[in-house]
Amino acid sequence: MKLVLTFLLLILGVGVFAQDRVPLHGKIVSRSKDLKGIYVSNINTGDALVTEQGGYFTIQAQENDTLMFSGPLFIGYRYVLDDIDFKRDIVLIPLEPNDLNRQLNEIVITHMSSSSLGLVPSNVRRYTPAERRLYTATSGSGIIPVSAIVNWISGRTAMLKKALKYEKQEMRKEKFLSVMDEYVLIKEYSIPKDYVIGFAYYVSDDDLMSGFLTASVVEKEKIASRTGVLAMEFLDLLGDKIHATEVKDTLTIE
Repeated sequence: MKLVLTFLLLILGVGVFAQDRVPLHGKIVSRSKDLKGIYVSNINTGDALVTEQGGYFTIQAQENDTLMFSGPLFIGYRYVLDDIDFKRDIVLIPLEPNDLNRQLNEIVITHMSSSSLGLVPSNVRRYTPAERRLYTATSGSGIIPVSAIVNWISGRTAMLKKALKYEKQEMRKEKFLSVMDEYVLIKEYSIPKDYVIGFAYYVSDDDLMSGFLTASVVEKEKIASRTGVLAMEFLDLLGDKIHATEVKDTLTIE
């Protein structure tokens, strides 16, 4: 009887600890644009996965868990989670490209499109891959859109909408970096060099800035003004993160 009771207590204990972990949403940021397929593992639980297009990932974790990031194109990186990470919508993980891969010779392929070959009129709207997948999932042929109903039931449409959202954020981030030079962000807005890409993602998620970046006419003065406001917010968040890390290190030493 005692053995049975002990066994049940162990099972309940495992269940309690397992419930402490929640989905953590993250994104790899790097100078490299190939962010899909990076290996992510939670050393504490043994869970592992690979990043999606754009470097996005979701993994079960809790405070003080250690995440390991690795890939053939990047230098391995360990990251210890703290309570601040779980207050963010998405955690940005910086990875440095592997120097050995930078030394490989670059192969340049001339871009060809259906319009340049004369197969499709040049004035026809071109959809991004995420937009094409979403259109296919939400429309169907005939009177009753069967594929739309099936995809709605399976939840695939929601997944594709999420992918489209990430793709548009990626495009806004690239647009922002093309307007605001990295040197300007570092010197005039005091953004640390290692956090420039992370700041670009932070900016691209702002509603007001998103409107400026997607406008038909880019107004640099408005973008620069809004960048100043967002830079102060970002530096405050970054300061909280650094302070929390320093406090944790001090407590560990003591």
